[in-house]
Amino acid sequence: MITGLLYGVLWAVAMLAMLLLVLLVTPIKLDLSMRTSPKWRLKIAARLLGGLTPPIPIHDSDRQRAKKKKPPDPKRKRRKKETGLSRPAFAKGRRMISAAPDLLIDLLRPIHIQYLKVDMDIGLMNPADTGQLFGLLVPVIYSRRQNDTVSITVRPDFTAARLSGEITAMLNFIPVAFIPPAIRFAWRAFGPRS
Repeated sequence: MITGLLYGVLWAVAMLAMLLLVLLVTPIKLDLSMRTSPKWRLKIAARLLGGLTPPIPIHDSDRQRAKKKKPPDPKRKRRKKETGLSRPAFAKGRRMISAAPDLLIDLLRPIHIQYLKVDMDIGLMNPADTGQLFGLLVPVIYSRRQNDTVSITVRPDFTAARLSGEITAMLNFIPVAFIPPAIRFAWRAFGPRS
């Protein structure tokens, strides 16, 4: 009886490991949607196994607003911790910061854009700053050919400070592709010094 139970547990562990492996090597589709009017909303959903599963909600700002935070207990006092970095911690923090740009680039490489639509109005307090910001965005907007998969429309507003519009996107990535960048980052940030 004990051996049968042991085989059952081992079989269940093997099936869970196989399921985890399948989830790591098959593409995940991520649906992103953000809008600013009539009220700000961010919605993120994932579809596993190359999009075969129904959307699994990851974040919905409307649901987050619906959950009310309970007020803090006035009897409970929080103690302020002293924050001071020792020299070894400061050196590790500096190594992490210097390795972060490479990590960001390495994490963006495996992500493929299947669909992107941006429709925004931007404006800053100073019209000159608005023009300068729009001038910085022009190469991003017009460097890619506008087609069915990528559509970027940004309108400058020189009359008032504003950021409004809508962004919808579908991204595709394979989770196992993020493991090598994470290992490289850990080696640069925490590995032996050269």
